[in-house]
Amino acid sequence: MSSEGADSAGSARRRARPQRHYLPGEARRDRILDVAVDHFSRFGYAGSSLARIAAGAGVSDAGVLHHFRTKRELFDAVIDLREQAFVGEGFELPQTVHDLFRQLARSVRNSVQRPELVRLRAVLSGEALLESNPAGERLRGNLAWIISHLVPIVERGVESGELRPEVEPRQVVLQLMALNDGLRNQWVTSPEIVDLPNDFEAAADALLRSITADGSGLSS
Repeated sequence: MSSEGADSAGSARRRARPQRHYLPGEARRDRILDVAVDHFSRFGYAGSSLARIAAGAGVSDAGVLHHFRTKRELFDAVIDLREQAFVGEGFELPQTVHDLFRQLARSVRNSVQRPELVRLRAVLSGEALLESNPAGERLRGNLAWIISHLVPIVERGVESGELRPEVEPRQVVLQLMALNDGLRNQWVTSPEIVDLPNDFEAAADALLRSITADGSGLSS
């Protein structure tokens, strides 16, 4: 091969290599997380790979492993990011049932600002049914946390007279979560039909009015 041909071949190989971005540590970690959110939300946990995430982030495989030692560790970091984005900064458990419903309605409204995270949660709901998929473990843990922390809020609402005495606190929490999960999944597949923030607010308002002692809703 002539020197000119060798130079051309070398240039072609260099052009074929994935472009890598040399970013500071925290910026690189954030970039990897952004790409991981995209991959996990489109391909699920099983269909995503560290190699493809690394290529998408413009870093080497070792660059990903420097921040996240395993695919599971990266997955957990993505779920943590999603949960932090949903509840917002400075999250505190509400003291009344009205505030609980309002807080969740605000979280749902804010969530559509990052649709990739909403899609991620919907994808994980399906993957949670698969054996040995870590999505199931995370979602079961989330539901256990919700039951243990939100049911007492509703119980206090019954005791204080905010809610009707016959209200079953655990059922209220499960119904509220079912509204959120169902409308979220419908919005992901049919956003032209479902208006997630407004439809959830209307459904939550109807549920709240059905359990409050005075029939008041979100705006009361």
